[in-house]
Amino acid sequence: MKRVLIFTLLLTAAPVVAASGDEDCQALAGLHELYAIRSMAMSRHTSSYDIDSHIDRRIETLREPLRGGEYRWVRWARPRGEAPEIKKGHLVVAVHDRGDSDPFEASGDHLFSLRIEVPAKRSLFGKNSPVYVGNVRIRTEVNGRTRSFDKNIGQWMNPDTSRTIDLETITDHATVSLESSTQPDHVRDALVEIHLLQAVAEDDPANPSYPAIQMLQSIRRSSDPRTIDDEIATMERRLFPGADPLPLATLITELRRADELSRSKKTEDQEKGEKLLKETLRRLR
Repeated sequence: MKRVLIFTLLLTAAPVVAASGDEDCQALAGLHELYAIRSMAMSRHTSSYDIDSHIDRRIETLREPLRGGEYRWVRWARPRGEAPEIKKGHLVVAVHDRGDSDPFEASGDHLFSLRIEVPAKRSLFGKNSPVYVGNVRIRTEVNGRTRSFDKNIGQWMNPDTSRTIDLETITDHATVSLESSTQPDHVRDALVEIHLLQAVAEDDPANPSYPAIQMLQSIRRSSDPRTIDDEIATMERRLFPGADPLPLATLITELRRADELSRSKKTEDQEKGEKLLKETLRRLR
């Protein structure tokens, strides 16, 4: 009985109508992706991990991978909120009164800004000491072009203070070198840090597959049968006006659950299974 019901559901799963136009073709491609995910969701042998992995692979393909780990349709942008950062610290050993400087450097990819910081503490329990910050040497690489420039801070920085330098672009790579020194009695007790602020990757809306990627990401956040059916219903109504989409993944999931309950040795479970079966069949009318 259950097999007959499932076969009937499959026959009525999706309308067969031709669509035209670029937007319709993109929508059909997205619908194709959804049908593939729904097929996985309806399989007894597919886990949520399998579905997530499939979605991740499809998103990576649609972004068109390039050599070096980059993607044709991924761009780097300044984050709207807090930026990821690379932080490197250095305990100063050069004595300022002797005219010495103690250089150290940090580097990273996709940077848009940097911050020179003297933190309040140099360790969990140890207070920090003032640091004299001299010249900051910055070397950036953008689209194969290299640029070097200096920012001379030239002042003492007390604990819990910082200076920010905007790079005015998003670099492919950048290296920052900092000259520092401190007082004789603060050698190795003065900590200075370089914080490299990184851009974040985002999908390029110019990608023809951008709508499909957005849809896949939505499913990735919640790949339960109801969410999948809702996405398919939205797409089918857009492509096929007047369509009455069938929540196939949800119905089959409920039928299987009803079947499991009906096989239970507990009378209570059997009654629940019978009730669930009747409710599911009612939705098909």
